Order: sequence, then structure tokens, then C-alpha cells
Amino acid sequence: MDKSGSYLQKHPGITRTRVANFVSNGMWSDVNIHASLYSARASGKPHVELEVWSAPGQERPTFAHATKQQFAPIEVGHQFGPSWSTHWVRVTVQIPHEMEGSQVRLLFDPSCEAMVWTDAGEPLQGISSGLSSARRVDVILTEKARAGEPRRVLYLEVACNHLFGNGRTTIEPPKDDRRFPLATADLVVYNADAWALYYDLQVIRDMAQKLPQDSPRAWQALAAGNAIVNEYSVGDQASIVRGREISARFFAARGGDANHQVYAIGNCHIDTAWLWPYAETR
Repeated sequence: MDKSGSYLQKHPGITRTRVANFVSNGMWSDVNIHASLYSARASGKPHVELEVWSAPGQERPTFAHATKQQFAPIEVGHQFGPSWSTHWVRVTVQIPHEMEGSQVRLLFDPSCEAMVWTDAGEPLQGISSGLSSARRVDVILTEKARAGEPRRVLYLEVACNHLFGNGRTTIEPPKDDRRFPLATADLVVYNADAWALYYDLQVIRDMAQKLPQDSPRAWQALAAGNAIVNEYSVGDQASIVRGREISARFFAARGGDANHQVYAIGNCHIDTAWLWPYAETR
């Protein structure tokens, strides 16, 4: 690449920021890739009905006990708290006919953590709020919605703590009076191409930022990311497909037969009573 003639080379910092803003869930989310991540959305009654029962003190009741209690209706914006308390939310969903034929998910963001249960008492998955890579606030309800979908009931055991306890940092003592607003409770249809482009761009952005700044591959990543941003238009699915074609060409490049092959292997562990009460671990 000719450094003297490239606008990317003249203003690399601006271009890196531009690509980073395109994938950030912040002030630009109504015009960047986040505006296209869901092709359909429904919220409120009759599609999503919310009720809650709050366990007293710091009790952690069983599913069988909690689901027999008297639940009261709530709405998005409801405040869970204080720190370490447990709140059981009953979610009754009615998938709208507009979502027929699509995979449908529940987006449930309590601004803290939760465990998702079926109405039969089977634990399904965890919920973790926040903006880190550990964020997970979606639950798949059906892979393919059909006409006349029955009403579905889920229970969410909301725990009033963050991923790393209730302090501002991992080395500070916890705050005992924190409150956590229910930020989202929507039915959504994922836009698979938009999500794929979002993850492509996260890799391309990191390569443009982290690789040696004078390396050809870093400049190629920056050029690819900038081209995708140029191509994108809110509401234009074809622009997302064209963006994926750009990322596919970028990722198809090979460095030669001596390339390394890298494998990612996950692990799981439990820190007993590290940043939370022992009863939480138990």
C-alpha cells in the first residue's frame, strides 16, 4: 500500500475510531450495525407479560417453593434489589404471527445475573448483563415459530449481583444497597447476516488496532473495516450481505504454508465465596 497516497495512512487514528464506533453499542447504535441486529421485535402485553415474587432477605428458595408464591405484575424499568437478594420473575410470552417461520428469542436484561428455568423446573441457562464479552441476555424460545404458537412460561431467578460481585472493582468491598433495573424484556428475531458481520468486524477491528501498525496486514484490516462501514446502510439488508463479502475476502487471504493453526479451548471453574456470599456458591 502506498503510504503517501492513502487517506487511511494519512488519518489512521480517525479510521480506527470510525470502525470501532461502528460496532459499539453506544451513542451511534441507531445508525451503526446494532440498528440491524434484529429484524423484528415485540414487547409488552400481550407478547411479554412480567410478574415477580421477591424472596425475603437473602433467602435463596428452591424452584418448587418460589413458583407457589403470589406474583405481582411488573414492567420494564422495575428495580431489583438490594444487593444479594433474589427475585423470581415469571415471564409469559405470546409469539406474534409476524415472527412465524423465524427463530425467536427472549431478550431479558435485568442489569445483573439470572438463571432461566422452564415451567417444569428444568434449568436452561444463565443470564449475565453488562457490556463485557461475557454478556448473555438472550434465550432461544423456538428455532422456527409456527402459526398459532401457544403461550409459553419461563421463570427467571434474578440474583442481585454482577459477574464480579457488587463492588465497583474486584478489590473494593461490595455495596449492600445496589439496585438493578430491568432494562429489556423483548421478543426478537435475530438477523443472522448482521450478527455475522458484527463478529467479523470485531476481529477486523482488533487486527487493525493490535497488529504492528506498520505491518501490511494491519493496514489491510483497516481498509477492510473502513470499506464495510462505507458499504453499510441502515435498513438495507443487501448492504450487510455486501459487507460480509468484503470480510470474507479479507479472511480468505493466506500468509503461506507456514501459517499457524490456533485452537481455543474453554474452561470452567468456581471461585468459592470469592466476591459473593458463600450461600451464592452453594
